[in-house]
Amino acid sequence: MTKTKNILKPLNELGLSKYESKVYLTLISEGISTAKDISNITGIPYGKVYEIINSLSNKGFSMVLPSKPMKYKAASPVESIKKAKNKEKEKIERIESRVINQLESKFKENKYKSKSKSYFSIINGRSNVVNKTEELIAKAKKSINIQCSANSLSRLVLHKDVLKEAVEKGIYVSIAGVTNKENLNEIRSLDFCSIKKINSSKNNFISVDGKECMIIDANPDDDNIIYGRDLGIFALSPSFTRFLDSFFLANFKKAREVKF
Repeated sequence: MTKTKNILKPLNELGLSKYESKVYLTLISEGISTAKDISNITGIPYGKVYEIINSLSNKGFSMVLPSKPMKYKAASPVESIKKAKNKEKEKIERIESRVINQLESKFKENKYKSKSKSYFSIINGRSNVVNKTEELIAKAKKSINIQCSANSLSRLVLHKDVLKEAVEKGIYVSIAGVTNKENLNEIRSLDFCSIKKINSSKNNFISVDGKECMIIDANPDDDNIIYGRDLGIFALSPSFTRFLDSFFLANFKKAREVKF
């Protein structure tokens, strides 16, 4: 049991969800298996196994064998990790290119201004992103704007105490999030904030006082609080933060308020 728990953590960090990790470990230990076998061993609903297998195949961790009924087997851990590393490298390069294209010219333009205090950085890993989010909330003096997916909205409970302290200090907290039945209890525990429902959110966002912000790419977008290959782009830049806030506030104004 301990060995299984120990290997689940690095698999999560490689980008596999809890269910994907269980299925991959089952394929490793059982060899070739059918969806029914996998469901019986893992306890994962039979219908969901197909979805998980497809996701594992897309990530390079499993293979579908041309047989009837369909059978599946695990890909080599060496090859799977190599593919995961390549995908992560490509992802960072895409983000790097996007950030450089959008921000480098502005950086050069303001480079020699003595009063310039703009600063941008990339924050790697969910635990680091969580810590930075906590830091931003704690230093707020006037306003906090947050946009997030359903799972990220659930994870906001981690910051419940510091958010409540902010509201008690008179700081206005606006949250635009994707709501569903699974995160209803978490949303209720944040009822001291102004929460509105949005249909989707590919990236997560937090801004503080119109001065600092962080855009977060949650990958995978699961409900694990600590483990995940999230990437955050942090900006200490009033002009850039106000630019993003203008989009957030426009959408927040049109969104429906969550009623408790």
